[in-house]
Amino acid sequence: MTNGVISFLLAIGTATWVYSKFHRSTGGNTQNALMGAGVVGIIVFILMFTLLSFIPD
Repeated sequence: MTNGVISFLLAIGTATWVYSKFHRSTGGNTQNALMGAGVVGIIVFILMFTLLSFIPD
């Protein structure tokens, strides 16, 4: 798998987990939960992609 695919899968999983936590803690506010999960997912994708780029092929 390429670095992009690995980063994407981790970001999707993390964003899903964060969405469920935010949705529960905000009392069912879907809009805030989606925004928070989206931001976290993008950050995790960028961080993981950067970290994986340091590993030689």
